Amino acid sequence: MGKVMRLSSLISDEMILQRDVENSIWGYGEKGRTVELSFENFQVKTICADDGYFELMIPEMPAGGPWEFRMTDGEEELVIHDVLFGDVFLLGWQSNMELPIERVMDRYADEILHTSEDEIRMFEVPKEYVFGEKRQELEKGCWIKAKGEELQLFSAVGYFAAKEIHDRERIPVGLLQTAVGGTPVKSWCSEETVTALGYDAVEIQECRQKEYPEATIKAEEERELWWRKEALKESGMDYAADNKGSFCIPGFFENTVLDQFYGGLRFTKTFVLDEKDKPEKGKAILYFGAMIDADKILINGTLIGETEYQYPPRIYRIPEGILHAGENIIEVKLMVFRQERGFVPGKVYELCYGSNLEKKVSLSGDWNYEIIHRMESLPQMTFFQFKACGLYQGMLYPIRRWKIKGCFFYQGESNTGRPETYEEEFSTMIEEWRTLWQMPDMPFIFVQLAGFSDGKLHTDGIQWARLREAQRKTAGLPYAMMVQAYDLGEYNDLHPTDKKTVGVRAALAAETLIYGRNVSYRNPELAAAIRNTGSIKFVFEPSGIVLHTEKRTLDLKEVPGVSLRQDKNEPVRGFDIICKDGSRKAAEGKLTGENTVEVSITEDTVGVSYAWNDCPWEANLYSDEELPVVPFQIIFQEIS
Repeated sequence: MGKVMRLSSLISDEMILQRDVENSIWGYGEKGRTVELSFENFQVKTICADDGYFELMIPEMPAGGPWEFRMTDGEEELVIHDVLFGDVFLLGWQSNMELPIERVMDRYADEILHTSEDEIRMFEVPKEYVFGEKRQELEKGCWIKAKGEELQLFSAVGYFAAKEIHDRERIPVGLLQTAVGGTPVKSWCSEETVTALGYDAVEIQECRQKEYPEATIKAEEERELWWRKEALKESGMDYAADNKGSFCIPGFFENTVLDQFYGGLRFTKTFVLDEKDKPEKGKAILYFGAMIDADKILINGTLIGETEYQYPPRIYRIPEGILHAGENIIEVKLMVFRQERGFVPGKVYELCYGSNLEKKVSLSGDWNYEIIHRMESLPQMTFFQFKACGLYQGMLYPIRRWKIKGCFFYQGESNTGRPETYEEEFSTMIEEWRTLWQMPDMPFIFVQLAGFSDGKLHTDGIQWARLREAQRKTAGLPYAMMVQAYDLGEYNDLHPTDKKTVGVRAALAAETLIYGRNVSYRNPELAAAIRNTGSIKFVFEPSGIVLHTEKRTLDLKEVPGVSLRQDKNEPVRGFDIICKDGSRKAAEGKLTGENTVEVSITEDTVGVSYAWNDCPWEANLYSDEELPVVPFQIIFQEIS
């Protein structure tokens, strides 16, 4: 006889259940049968309903384990091995929470390679959207441990937060990973909520028609496959003189001979290695920044790596025997789909080799290029995971019964186009999730947007600043706390690599909000602005904080991004004065007390802001706990 009892894939080996609360173990069996669960000295029974559904309640248990759960219906037995009780956290939203450890290994290799954490575990909810009826159960997925190769799959932010909590609280920590790259708030709300917010009624109806997503995906996948093949089709090459030239890498194509180019390109460069400089076995890595959009890189005719889209860093290990003494040729085949194009500035473009990768060959500078195939731009695909309600119904609803301690979130990038509606959408979503889990006081700890400005170091864009302000306002909800990250961003990378600081800050917020520990975790915020003749004094709270400045420079030789070096004598940077005509001018402040800063203003000044742009990398005001001041903008006179 075949198996009758069926459980959610969440209920499986190595699972972590929430301590100190009742937990539900549910599934389906044969109508009328008695299902029994036992472990240690505990035993509970129930009867399968008419539709086969059963639910068994486990009483409150302290942190600990491992336990072995045995379930039987009299004819069949299921055994769930290595069960722990601890604290479970939901991880949510976009790619910066989704980003796995393997993407930041270059930064944290020494730490990660020596990690073996049996009591930190993660379940990644399958990335599946559902329109129409809500998914009731998960059929795929498994729990993994923070050790060996499995650790590479962990959310980097999630792992570092879990590690900090585990070390401080000495309890097992479980993570439910639900983050999906690029998703806006509406993807994670029910139909009722999206409708109540007044958005996307037509979109909801379209997606309910099963044939619409299926036909759209099929047609777009076929179109993209054809486009990619055509873009690099050598037989279509045009060898005319105007299809060749020189290009300086790194750099965007804008305002160059390759401006408005779409299709396939080949870039080539030669470099020389002396006999004594030949790399040792397995000791050569190509760091080739980031490209827009897809690439294939060959050295001496051998493919060493390829990436199908723009965001991942190009870090390719070079197999033994590829490099040789004398002249070597590197070839980059680049596919340009749409919009911004080229090689992202501010990244490292070099070959590293030697026993400790201490020898370097710079690959920045002039390259030869030739056009393989000029094409029309590739239309953007329809991402149905971005559509309203799909992930709420396909990923959140099936896990609603799993008891959790709280939530960690990192999102907002996909909502920067409409910052004016974000506070309402985000707040409404938080309350809906609390209702779904029947936890009105569910703790929500979320990350404010990191700095990013599309690879342009100096920009006056403020859309991201406006969304950060909406996030700040949302932090006013009960049982909510915001984690600062604008200082951890990289102007040229949507996915900054410093995920440890984000995770640790999130964990410290949890120590305050959830565990009630007396840790210093509150970012300095503007408490008062006192306007004087020729200046304005800003007072920050909480009282008793000690502000200081940090010297901030771009250091591209090491981990790309912003590096910090404390310098108490630095002026306070990151201020802008706002003039009557709406223009902004950079201004410096001066520390005038433990928690006060003074900024000079003119008669033309109608407002002042701090860290109020997309990537405020110059902002350098911190508390003694190394927490950055929360961005703010005040307008004290109407702009003409």
